[in-house]
Amino acid sequence: MLRRVLAWAAAALIGVALGVGSAWATLEFGRAGFIEHYGSWAHSRAAGSQAAGPYTRAIIARDGLLALSAREALYFTLYEDEEGRPLDESCVYDLSGPPLAARWWSVTLYDADNYLVRNNDHAGSIDASRIGLDSMWSVRVSPVRGNAPHWLSSRAAGRDFSLTLRVYNPHRDFRASAETLPRLTTLSCAGEA
Repeated sequence: MLRRVLAWAAAALIGVALGVGSAWATLEFGRAGFIEHYGSWAHSRAAGSQAAGPYTRAIIARDGLLALSAREALYFTLYEDEEGRPLDESCVYDLSGPPLAARWWSVTLYDADNYLVRNNDHAGSIDASRIGLDSMWSVRVSPVRGNAPHWLSSRAAGRDFSLTLRVYNPHRDFRASAETLPRLTTLSCAGEA
């Protein structure tokens, strides 16, 4: 009798371990299955989709993205510079782009934990209402503003921060590509010669 109880307990523990392990693996590695890349920008085609299954919804919830439908907004995230290096607070970047075929857009800087950066600079996001919808634009991404007219503060963001571009009510002719999305250029990094 004791042998049978121990066998059931062992089987239950193995089942729980396999279930937890498979759920963790799906959440950790499954997001690559619905990510599209446009240059350095990553876009989740499942974000905001009503067809998203339970695993997809769990992945999106884990990342903290409360997404609108694709007709209402498209979300693009940048984690690396043009050389494939993680974005770093010690660097100064220029983010520039053409007009975006949308009703409105914004770019927000998040720390490695996907939270807004905790500093008092009040420069965590930039949007079309400050820059304009119909012209080329440029934003400095750095820990100090300097003489930049438009600035996203990376002070206290550390290493591995990200930039999220939200394109609201994209026009029918909006097509995401490396050419139509903003381009990030590294201007300098502290400690480099």
